[in-house]
Amino acid sequence: MISFQNVTKSYPDGTRAVSDLSLEVREGETLVLLGTSGSGKTTTMKMVNRLIEPTSGRILLDGRDITSQDPIALRRQVGYAIQHIGLFPHMTVAENVGVVPKLLGWSAPKIAERVESLLAMVGLEPQTYLERYPSQLSGGQRQRIGVARALAADPPVVLMDEPFGALDPITREQLQNEFLELESEIRKTIIFVTHDIFEAVRMGDRIALLDAGEIQQLATPKEIVENPANQFVTDFLGQHTFQLALLTRTVAGLLDADTEQSAEVPPGQLPDRRLSVRNTFIEAMDIFKTSRRSELPVYHRRRCIGTLSRQQLLDGITTILREA
Repeated sequence: MISFQNVTKSYPDGTRAVSDLSLEVREGETLVLLGTSGSGKTTTMKMVNRLIEPTSGRILLDGRDITSQDPIALRRQVGYAIQHIGLFPHMTVAENVGVVPKLLGWSAPKIAERVESLLAMVGLEPQTYLERYPSQLSGGQRQRIGVARALAADPPVVLMDEPFGALDPITREQLQNEFLELESEIRKTIIFVTHDIFEAVRMGDRIALLDAGEIQQLATPKEIVENPANQFVTDFLGQHTFQLALLTRTVAGLLDADTEQSAEVPPGQLPDRRLSVRNTFIEAMDIFKTSRRSELPVYHRRRCIGTLSRQQLLDGITTILREA
């Protein structure tokens, strides 16, 4: 879907932000660009929609060189969500979410239908929020609107630059969970930038860990945590290896279930706090503690696909301890 071929970005003062970068972002995956400030992760992401132009090399989007495309038209086809949201203060929520479809010439009824669908998808009641202005929203609500706007024109690619970075820890974790649920439905190709290793492990199908504009390791979260490629990766993980290992293991790995054969649960019967196949071991521990039950049903989207016992979860954690 997205191909970086020997891409370099240099500036007139001699600074090289990205150096001979080559990587592939697969269709439907979330690739996290991880690194400290100045590692080149945001520069790499912004070159995809030509907010920054590469000095050399090529970037292909669905097989087409992005430099052969009009940058404005390109940006309208690529969703973009940033840390500080960037909502237009003089526009309502409906107008903010519908701005790109309007520029693309969608009809008013189609825009209205899309906006309402997206608000419901990100957990905001359309009739409550459509006519509100950004100043009337909380930080978490504005961030949801920012994500909805990035998805408004149904783009195949979404770029996310530390989209949850400005939020308090509780709201941030809640939105991360909601986005993971949303991601399983929309299946977009996503480049997600963060400097937080815990967020990277939770959000990414794969992680590209950058330092000084070069890839230090490109692998799944589990591979990076269990098999660091070099000393830089080991130092970046720090003393958090066990906690990160708990985040790389999910409930899905403890189940042997057929999601296609399970029955769909009516929306009104879905528990608010439920165990999902995408829950990490840490989240599952917390859900068991809150429920005070020894066994819980496990859900995949709207389907109950099996049950998990507290003992199964503890056995999984014990296995990680042995490996560590």
